[in-house]
Amino acid sequence: MKAQNLTISIPYKGCDKNCEYCVSKMTGYIESDIDLMRMKVDKVYNLAKAANVTSVLLTGKGEPLLNRDILLEFVKKFQEWPVEIQTNGIWLSKNLWFLNNIMLAGTDIIAVSIDTMEQFWDYENLFNKIKKLGMVVRVCMNVTNLLKINRFFELFIKLTKEDLVDQLLFRNITIPNNTSKEHSAAKWITDNVDKYDYSDLYHQLMDSHPYEIRTLPDGTKVYDVNGVSVTFSDYCIQDRNDSEDIRSLIFMEDGHLYTSWNSKASMLF
Repeated sequence: MKAQNLTISIPYKGCDKNCEYCVSKMTGYIESDIDLMRMKVDKVYNLAKAANVTSVLLTGKGEPLLNRDILLEFVKKFQEWPVEIQTNGIWLSKNLWFLNNIMLAGTDIIAVSIDTMEQFWDYENLFNKIKKLGMVVRVCMNVTNLLKINRFFELFIKLTKEDLVDQLLFRNITIPNNTSKEHSAAKWITDNVDKYDYSDLYHQLMDSHPYEIRTLPDGTKVYDVNGVSVTFSDYCIQDRNDSEDIRSLIFMEDGHLYTSWNSKASMLF
């Protein structure tokens, strides 16, 4: 078995954003068992080694920065890999002092998920502080009708000159498999996500004649736009894998290791 990444779901302590398209609302919440996670963390560590993972991502079904002690505990455990923390940025932008703790624990990348360019500029101080501490700023733009895409890349070209971000990811917001189309979050996605917007953003990128840097193992291409790494993610949740080359091993907050976010049958141990 090979895997590109180990993803750790930090035990849920709520969320301070309440996104209308929230994946966790569709895939459901599970009971946390931090004691079992601690019992099995060495096995997960050893399997990650054996599977040749190249990075570790810390995220959660809620906002991981609301469970900071546990977050730092797992960052320190896996610090020999490039470690990325995924956050909505709300708590962190108001508590910049905590970035020092994150950095010293061994974090390399802070990935901030946002929905609008207004949110982007609200986090200018956060981005500057992350870069000042030597960590990488990754912005994950969730593509819905909240993001005004017309002439977006003209604004983006200007934005790159401000040197606020290192990496930009466009995330296509989708409904996970095995999710009822009647679910409120699924209905919101159906009503507010135009599949052509995501495609349009990609074509705007291509019109800027970007330099292709590399292709990731899952086929995702990475482009250089004025020194900023730009990628597109077609699916916002992993729900299936090739058995020989897994995109992510997922260490859930129930203490078990999976290969899919929304299938208990994907449990490895």
